[in-house]
Amino acid sequence: MTAKSSHNENFGFIIEKLVQKIVTKLFSAYVTRLDIVSRIAHTKEVLTTKEVAELLGMNERVVREKINSGLIPAYKPEFANKFLVLRRDLMKEIMSGQQYKTLSMMKAEVNENFETQQFV
Repeated sequence: MTAKSSHNENFGFIIEKLVQKIVTKLFSAYVTRLDIVSRIAHTKEVLTTKEVAELLGMNERVVREKINSGLIPAYKPEFANKFLVLRRDLMKEIMSGQQYKTLSMMKAEVNENFETQQFV
């Protein structure tokens, strides 16, 4: 009977650790997203790809690729040869949880994986 109860305790401990890890990961992603949105909230209404890249911690070329693939909503007016991004659209897209990652999000994932010894 004691062997079975110790297995249940170990199983419970493993489940608890897994839940903690998932909650920590989700909370970290939420905090990062909230930080980005708060920075964007203090910018102008219309952003260039360069400004979006700076806000998201990405390369400008990567931002253009994400615009072309539809991950970042943007407009290309007839009078300009540049993409323009509306602040409200960018904020809405980020808060919806679209799966594009900023440099800070990737750094957080790498650090988390090294802390959990996933790469060792």
